[in-house]
Amino acid sequence: MGSNPTTSASINICMNQHWNDYVKSCYDLVLESEALIDQMLIHEVEAYVVHLMANNFERTDIGNEAIATKMMTAMQQGTRQDFLSVGDECLLIHSYPLCRSRWPSPGYYRSMGTIAYGMANHIMEKNFEPAGRVLSAIFCKIK
Repeated sequence: MGSNPTTSASINICMNQHWNDYVKSCYDLVLESEALIDQMLIHEVEAYVVHLMANNFERTDIGNEAIATKMMTAMQQGTRQDFLSVGDECLLIHSYPLCRSRWPSPGYYRSMGTIAYGMANHIMEKNFEPAGRVLSAIFCKIK
């Protein structure tokens, strides 16, 4: 996602070798979770969440770098992709029920993600919460 060559390489490998399997599995999980929590996402958001999950399927470095640092870098570089990367990481962290007691505040990742998506002028700015609920249902079921 960001400019990290290791992350980019792992995404390319993921997309080449297992991309279709990841997308199908993630799509099934999203549909199942939407029905389970009675939260239907609009098509564009649903597709974004599916691809977000598939793109990050093998990542183990999520949350390793402070989001504020990533946001400052995105602001300096000013590219849409940098802001999307920050928003995506915030959405994943916000949705996964892990280490919440160590968060700066309960709404920190939601706020930072919404801002990042807004800076990218992306549909996820207004759909962070519903997408987060669907992802949380997936992650709670998986763990």
